[in-house]
Formats: sequence, structure tokens, C-alpha cells
Amino acid sequence: MTASSNKKRLNAVEVALTPKDWSIWLADQIRSHPSETDFIRAFSKGASDEVPFVRPYLALKEQAEQRYPGKKPEDNRAMVKMNRALRQEYHALKSLILSVNGEIKTKTEVAGLKAASKLATLETVVLQDAFGRTAKKAAEWVEEYKTADKDEEENRQLMLKELAAYMDVDFGEKWADSMPLMPGVRIRFPSILERWVADVVALAITVFAHRAAVKIIQDQHFDGHPILYKDVEAGMEETVKTLEGSIETFNAYLKTRAEIFKAEWDADEEENEGIATAIPGEREGRLNIDIEAIRAGAKKVQAESIAANWIKAAKDKARVAILDEYDENAARSFLWDIAKEEARNI
Repeated sequence: MTASSNKKRLNAVEVALTPKDWSIWLADQIRSHPSETDFIRAFSKGASDEVPFVRPYLALKEQAEQRYPGKKPEDNRAMVKMNRALRQEYHALKSLILSVNGEIKTKTEVAGLKAASKLATLETVVLQDAFGRTAKKAAEWVEEYKTADKDEEENRQLMLKELAAYMDVDFGEKWADSMPLMPGVRIRFPSILERWVADVVALAITVFAHRAAVKIIQDQHFDGHPILYKDVEAGMEETVKTLEGSIETFNAYLKTRAEIFKAEWDADEEENEGIATAIPGEREGRLNIDIEAIRAGAKKVQAESIAANWIKAAKDKARVAILDEYDENAARSFLWDIAKEEARNI
């Protein structure tokens, strides 16, 4: 079979493809390159009809022309209608792929920086807490140490002063952390670790929800084919890995603290009217982060909504693009309707 025959046969196959087939083809083309930059560079010098973003439109137009080849006005109207419908459907799916990539890339960059910052904060807090406790115990031992002469006493006092600078670093509950509201009731202020937990949980929900939303889009509209550029996907997975590592480190830290300090907490609580040196909420297990519950909740509560918004935006963009080709006023009217609907939902 000649090259010309092969090309004709390929064209015949391509003309029969549906908009969904073409969108899956586009997704596969995207995934065949290591990054977005490599994908764009691969087609920057090629013919315009071979560019993945353009080629499907030409094939779908030819499909409509082949379906309605007649010269009568009604044939032409049917051809135009089919051409618009096919290209609008493909444009929506193409826009969906590109907008999802753009949003995941942006969200990942921001969330990645936040996750790294939260991990650094946790490491600092853990080290400060451990050193503060060690300094306090060392000071208690130094206080009891009997010096042999004046020089030793001077060194002992100097050591106590140095240790005193670190002894106040303690994240356990104190009377100063709460305020009496009425007899037997106190209102408590969140500790630094409680705020850390709240921030990390909120960040994890956002990241996991967007990753789950991508899967919903892929399963519902692209037959499970991945649609993210490989570098965008790698960035998302790296952010997820950082968050998971932070949460695992934090939970392990709480477990270690419980094993080491439980007896001390129990004794302090008896002596200080219910105030223990545990971090507020720590003894009750309220600080532990259930990562599986976060994943399930993010998928159930947020992911479907995120995916639905992506789909609606892509369809609206496609409709405006097609309307604009034929009737600029109709496109403007449609954009105004979208703006009014969004304003009502604020």
C-alpha cells in the first residue's frame, strides 16, 4: 500500500471519529510527552493541520460535509448545524483538558509551598518542645547538684541561666491558655499545634479534592484516560506526598509523646485541677489527623462540585466560541446570562 493510500485510509478513519474520540486522542498526545513545554515544542514547527489542537476541528468539519453533501439549502443548513454541534462538543472537551491542567498546576504550586512551610513549622515545633522539656529536666538536676567550690558554683549558676532561656518553650496546656467564663467553665485559646492541625487539614482537603475531581473528569468524559501533562501530574503527586509525610510525622510525634509523658500528664492533672502538661486535646486524641477520613470527605463533599464547575465552565466557553463565529451579539448575550447567574450564586 502506497503512502498516499495510507494517508487516505487514515483520513477516512479520522473523519469517522466522534468529538469524544478526538478529545481522548488529544489527551493521549499530551501524555506522550514528558511536559507541557515538550508537547508544545513538538508541534511548534509543524503544519497547522497537524497541530493536535487544530486537527480535530478540520476532521469534524469534513465529517459534517460528508454526512450532508447535497447542494440544497436544507442540506447546507443541516451540515452547518452538525458542524457547529460537533465542534462545540469537542471544543468543550478540549477546554476541559486545558482548564483542568491550568488549575491543577496553579493549585499545586501554591499548595506545595504551603505544605513545605507547614512541614518546616512542625519540625521547628517538635524540636523546640523536645529541647524545652530537656532543658527543664536538666535544670531540675542542676538545681540539686552540690558544688565543690566557688568556680563550680559560678558554672552551675551560668548553666541554670542558659537553661532558663529554653525552659519556657512548652506547648502543654497552662492556666494562661484559658480564661474563666463562669465557675467551673473556662474558654480556651487554640494552641500553636491546634492551629497547625486546622491549617494542614484544610490544605489536605483542598489538594485531595482536586485530585479526586481530576479522576471524576477522566472517568466520566475520557474513559479513564489521564488528561494531565506529566509534569503537572508529578507536581500534584509531590504535593500530596509532602502533605501525607507531614501528617504521618505529626501523628508519630503525638504517639511518641503519649508513650513518654502519660504518667507525667496524669500526675500533673491531679495536682493542677485538671490542667495537664499535655497539648490541649492531645490526651483525648483530638489532634490526631485521620488522613483516610480526609480523603473520603474531600471526594464526597468537594470533588464532585469542583468537577461540575469545571465541566460547566468548559461548556460555556465552547458555546461562546461557536456562537461568536456566527453571531457576535448572541455570544455577548450568552456571556451576560452567565455573569448574572454567577452573581446570583455569590
